[in-house]
Parts: sequence; C-alpha cells; structure tokens
Amino acid sequence: MNPLLQNLIDQGFVTEEQAAYLADAIGKKHNIIISGHRGHGTLPLMATLGSVAQGAGKLKPVRNIANDLKDDSVTYYLIGDLKDVDFPSLLTDVLSTEQASIITIKDAEHSFSVMKVLSDVFKAGGKVPATYQVVECTKDADEVKKIAKIVQIVQNEQGKLEKTTV
Repeated sequence: MNPLLQNLIDQGFVTEEQAAYLADAIGKKHNIIISGHRGHGTLPLMATLGSVAQGAGKLKPVRNIANDLKDDSVTYYLIGDLKDVDFPSLLTDVLSTEQASIITIKDAEHSFSVMKVLSDVFKAGGKVPATYQVVECTKDADEVKKIAKIVQIVQNEQGKLEKTTV
C-alpha cells in the first residue's frame, strides 16, 4: 500500500477497501474525478492519488494548458483548480484524446455536470469504452472529512453511461 494512502486510511478519510479500489483503478488507468467542497479533503486526496499514479507511469501536473497537454509520454495528467479556464471544455478536450488518463477535481465552484461532460466526450469521438471513477468527498456530522462514495461510470460502445456505486 502506498504510504500516503495508508495515511488517509489511518486518518479515517478512506477505508482500506476504498484505498485498494482506487489504487487498482489507477493501475488500470481509469480517469478519476474527485468531487466535493473545498475543505472536504479533495486536494489532499488528489495529491495522494497523484503519488499513486507516479508509480503507474509518468505523471504530468497541468499548469500551462498549451504546453503541458502535448507530452505523448504521459500516463496521467494531474489537473488541479486552474484559474480562468473553461473547465468543462478542458475536460472534454482532454478526455476526448486517447493519449492519457486524468486525475482532476470538480468542486462546488465548478458549475457543470460530470455526466454532461462525459456525454460530450463520446460525441467528440473520445476513447470508448472508457471507465471513470467519481470520488465524492464530504464531512460527516462530526466534521470529519471522508470519502462518502465512489461511483464508477462506464461508457459503452454506444456512448451510454452506466453508473455503479462501489
């Protein structure tokens, strides 16, 4: 187990099963979208999953869209909260290529539908079939940050999105 994932387990943020599932998803190069409000642990989870992804291949943090998305040797792009960017269009463009997978954030300030973006990816000729993991972060009644659920979204050859809570 990755030591940073183990730290999140020890903190009660993620269960052992969730950690193993996410590590496996990264090994299979699934796209991962971390959803939740700021302050719910989205950024530490993104950093941790980025660390796991470094073990699965080349990780490229995206800071400059024009330059960073042109590296053909990348296995995973790490796309944080970029300023002054049309995030739905960026995600649609990146996910429509077959070059790399992504780990990214969808916080409350990003007012777009993940399902709409994934439908747009199919319409743009994106990689099909494709698997996406949407990891929902929250705080419980005691203000403890944790993963509320993980939803696997599989896009079949007809472009239909099938959701399963894991």
